[in-house]
Amino acid sequence: MGVLRVILSPAGDAWWNMAMDETLLAGVIAGRTGSTLRLYSWRPPGITLGYFQPLAMADLGACTRRGVDVVRRVTGGGAVFHFGDVTGCLICSGGMLPWNVRESYRRLSEAHAAALRSLGLEASVGSEAPLLPRGLRPGYDCFARLTECDVAVNGVKVAGSAQRRKDGAVLHHTSVVWEPQPSEMLAELLPGAVSLGSPTAVLTLLPGADRLGFEERFAGEVARALDLEARVGELTGEEGKKARRLAEEKRFERIVLTNRDI
Repeated sequence: MGVLRVILSPAGDAWWNMAMDETLLAGVIAGRTGSTLRLYSWRPPGITLGYFQPLAMADLGACTRRGVDVVRRVTGGGAVFHFGDVTGCLICSGGMLPWNVRESYRRLSEAHAAALRSLGLEASVGSEAPLLPRGLRPGYDCFARLTECDVAVNGVKVAGSAQRRKDGAVLHHTSVVWEPQPSEMLAELLPGAVSLGSPTAVLTLLPGADRLGFEERFAGEVARALDLEARVGELTGEEGKKARRLAEEKRFERIVLTNRDI
């Protein structure tokens, strides 16, 4: 049986988190890196925009005042406010998941739901939801709608995912809402994202739930979905070096774009 390297990362800022995920993706594409699941959090809080979303979606001035980083993901989908969530990034060969993108989402979402059920929550993979009104589609919030491949508890979304396939590799992002999100803050930071509802937070449903224990179950269920053995590992020095360089590039790009927009 193959191995899924599980990285339990300390909290990082938005540039570091996205740079490390992209570095791991490049490693899998080049054949230097095996299947890896990285679980991490955000400090300070951050906003990730989907690959095709405009930077202007976020109020950059308000984000700066609130100390919230804004960065674009390599995956698509809607904007995500990372405030106390459990973020997972799976990178593996495309051959390890169904060729059909929807089926690959469902397989991984079933694993995420199983991890939540291990805590005692009645989690399930969501059902089909209507499309957003045309005027809202360019700037939607990831948690504004429940789709057939999202994870819900009692019909309310608790986890959302986004995926990127490139050169035979897959990068799959998942955000599990662990702590309740300050909705009034989100409305200030992302005025372009019209939310149709609020996500469910695990700690609202299960006060005092063990985050580390959940992350271990999360890793185990993802490994089972890929027919791999989960094994906790570490980032290599080379991976860290490349990610730091890329993080600085992202930080510089954000400064340039912010000044241009102002």
